[in-house]
Amino acid sequence: MTQQKIQAVPVALIGLLGTILTVCSGLTGAGVSACVAIRQVKAGMQQVELTAPNSDQALTVDTRQIVVSYEEATGLDSSAHYVAPELGFVLAQPREGWSGVEEMTYRDLFVERGSHTGSMWDEQPVRRIRYGEPVQVQYREGSEVNGFPVDAEMLRLTYGTDAFQFSNEITVLALDKEVTAGYTLAGVALDWGSVYRSGANRIVANEGSDYILMQTSWQVRGVQVDGRDSDLSVERWALFAEGPQNYYVVEVVYLPQAGQPVQVWEDLQAYINSFRVIR
Repeated sequence: MTQQKIQAVPVALIGLLGTILTVCSGLTGAGVSACVAIRQVKAGMQQVELTAPNSDQALTVDTRQIVVSYEEATGLDSSAHYVAPELGFVLAQPREGWSGVEEMTYRDLFVERGSHTGSMWDEQPVRRIRYGEPVQVQYREGSEVNGFPVDAEMLRLTYGTDAFQFSNEITVLALDKEVTAGYTLAGVALDWGSVYRSGANRIVANEGSDYILMQTSWQVRGVQVDGRDSDLSVERWALFAEGPQNYYVVEVVYLPQAGQPVQVWEDLQAYINSFRVIR
């Protein structure tokens, strides 16, 4: 992951990620492409819908719901809302079939996925809710991610294993602005996107951004999934938002698998709907 502190406008993301298809300035369009729908709710507020190319699902984010006052946040019902005033955000409490809210670091999350490259964000806090048991993916010689070969031997040397976990989940990364001094919101999106640049599909950015949305896909081929030869699709959506003390990366991960309950997707949509920045 790049360590450069980038002062950039959202359009600069095109230069690094290359494969991004859509950049929307101001979010005023009625529809940008077949995979992005933007609906004007009222002045300055939009509902943005991003479709994943390898899934029938489209994540909808209503930008009206990003901000909540401290008084409102602390007055919410704790049985329904996970309120983290020390991190400055609110999320729905886990639904049936989901884990409790897990506390981890950014390094923990990426080592688990087998994609960590080292970052100044390593010790920043992450909160995660995941559905059921994670999928175990074992890479082998000949395995590929988005057409790029995976060096299974290097994985074993780096992590001591060639098997990693993926799951349907939502994570919230809270980046302290003292750690990310010199960054803009677009710079945070640049750093996150650089990890997934081979699978970046599209971005929606509000000029002068108080939020940015990105969607990426990983097609994992030639692996074993839970001990069986198989392929795996990993669809990600990320909402980037800013609070007084932190930047936030709210990441929805969806594994479109046969026989999976519709509840999984509905719950992920409910979690992203519930996310608030406390201001």
